[in-house]
Order: sequence, then structure tokens, then C-alpha cells
Amino acid sequence: MATHGVSSKLVIGYGVLFFFGSVLVKWAVYLGVLSRHVYPSMSAGVMAVIQGLLSSGCEMGAAAIAFRLFLPNLGLWQVFGFGAGAAGCEALIASLVQNPFAGGQFGEQTAAQISALESGPWWLAVALPFVERGVATTDHIACRGLVALGIASGRVWPIAVAVLAFAVTDGFVMYALARKWEFAQPAVAARLFGVLALVAAGSAVAWRLAI
Repeated sequence: MATHGVSSKLVIGYGVLFFFGSVLVKWAVYLGVLSRHVYPSMSAGVMAVIQGLLSSGCEMGAAAIAFRLFLPNLGLWQVFGFGAGAAGCEALIASLVQNPFAGGQFGEQTAAQISALESGPWWLAVALPFVERGVATTDHIACRGLVALGIASGRVWPIAVAVLAFAVTDGFVMYALARKWEFAQPAVAARLFGVLALVAAGSAVAWRLAI
């Protein structure tokens, strides 16, 4: 991948901008339509598939638009910066919005999980945010790296892997919510983040193989 003549700060800014726009779209669809009118009558598996595809379509689609129209032929570290901008924006939103599902069908359930985590084992409350951020950051950067490589090289498989990996990540979280998993329980948290970590690691390996 050739280096595009734009500054690193601008690339990171694009990462933030396109991530924020994609999140606004997917949460508007989730809170305004799916959570109120579609999901209540569906099984956990169907909800997971729909939410995963919605999330992946919005975020990977936004990244594809950015790489195709605004940031073609980025260098490897510039792509890394674009993904880091998205991950950093998500971390900032997470620090400001304690319960992202507030107002939806899982709002009260998530609030109870957060309360249980705060009153549970101290080490879990300390470790879980670091694990979650590490997994999410890896996923954001690797998947966007795959999209950038696919567009730059004309190959379909890196984009397909990115879309699938991101859909599995967010879909699995939705499945866990729908099945009422107790995230404040260490064994349950290990199961959830173990799967998410495997998906993120697989995305990172795929990105390395695609370079």
C-alpha cells in the first residue's frame, strides 16, 4: 500500500468522523426501529444475526466509503491511525455513556449488570474495562485494515473477512444480552470475552496475511 499525501492527524480525524457517523446511524435504527418494533418478537439467534449485520454494515460500510472516496492508497501506519481514531472515539463515547442500551429493550437489564459488576469482585470491575478496550481496539483496527487492503488491492476476501468478523463480534454481544447472560459473573465474562478475543485475534491475523 502506497502512502497517501495526507497528514496523520487528518487520517485519525477521518477515522473519528466516519466511526461517529456510522454509530449514529446504527443506534438510530436500533433504538428507533429494531428495539421497539422488531426484536421483541424474535429469538436470540435471529436478533444476533440482524444486529451483527447492521453494525458491521454501518461501520465497515463507512470505512469503505472513506477509503474509496477520501483516503485512497493509505500507508499501513495511516490505516492503523484511521482504526485507532475509531477505537479512540468509541472509548470516549463509552466513558460518557455508561449504558449504551438505555432507552431500548435491554436498557434496564444492562443497568442491572453494570450495578452488579460494581458491587461484585473488585478485580473483575478493574480488569473487565481493560480487556474490553483491548479486544475492541484490536477489532476496530484490524477490520478497518482489512477493508482498506481489499479496496486498495481489488481483493474481495479481506473485506468479506472484516464484515463477517465485525458482525460476529456485535452479534455475539446481542445474543448474550438476549440470553440474559450475567456478565458480572467471572466465568460468564471469561466466556464472552474469550470468544470476542478469538474473533479479534483472527481479524488481526487475517490483516497480517493480507498485507
